[in-house]
Amino acid sequence: MTRRMLLLVIAVFASFVEAAAIEDGWGRDVLIEGRPERVAALAPHLVENLFAIGVGDRVVAAVSFTDYPPDARLVPRVGDAFALSWESLTAQRPDLILAWGGSLTPERLSRLEGLGVPVYVSEPRSLADVERELRGLAQALEGDVGVADAFRDRLAALGFGQQERPLQVLPLISGSPLLTLSRDHFVDDLLSRCQAVNPFAKAVGPVVRLSAERLLRSELDLILNLSSAPLPDSLHLPRGVRVADLDPDLFVRPGPRVIEGAEALCGLLQELR
Repeated sequence: MTRRMLLLVIAVFASFVEAAAIEDGWGRDVLIEGRPERVAALAPHLVENLFAIGVGDRVVAAVSFTDYPPDARLVPRVGDAFALSWESLTAQRPDLILAWGGSLTPERLSRLEGLGVPVYVSEPRSLADVERELRGLAQALEGDVGVADAFRDRLAALGFGQQERPLQVLPLISGSPLLTLSRDHFVDDLLSRCQAVNPFAKAVGPVVRLSAERLLRSELDLILNLSSAPLPDSLHLPRGVRVADLDPDLFVRPGPRVIEGAEALCGLLQELR
């Protein structure tokens, strides 16, 4: 083998070693070469993930409502998850883009990929998916894998054994109009781990709209208010139902803090049994 050919083989091998493939939430293998230093995280939970695994200093672009941890509020904004400012995004010169699948259309994904950098799509549908995402990002970005380990251990400790009757729990993300979540949302997995069930989870689509009459006729043990405001005083609730106002960010953002929401809910339901 000539010296020139040997150098070529070494260069090809080195480039292969420095590249890491990570499976995203859509089952795509995303090839990340080298060590990304300028990451655009286009959903609040993705920014939380990156700060949690210790690479928050590499986040150069975020979207509206990104507010945790406090240092995340200093990251430049490039619009919101559904309406990006492409000029602002390209100005940040990202070398990796993390996007939320719920905000993507095929056209928007194609445009992101047209920027010439890897695009990772996040769409966790269970708490186990959240742990896998934390682990995959930590491995690909040389972050702290121990965060995923701790999440896994706390997840394994959830619940309190099989119950004869799962409690009927309605998660409301809005009190006016009345909106709940179906089994297509990862909150359904959270409920099941606490031995609870949403009676409206089988409806089509991730978000389900309810009528006031249907709510009143429902047999519920608990309404989990995940909106940013108290339920309307004019809303008539089923007799005897309890309402819990918990921090919505611990339930609707599929990031590292969702395990705190799960633990809080399991503890609350234990008190109701």
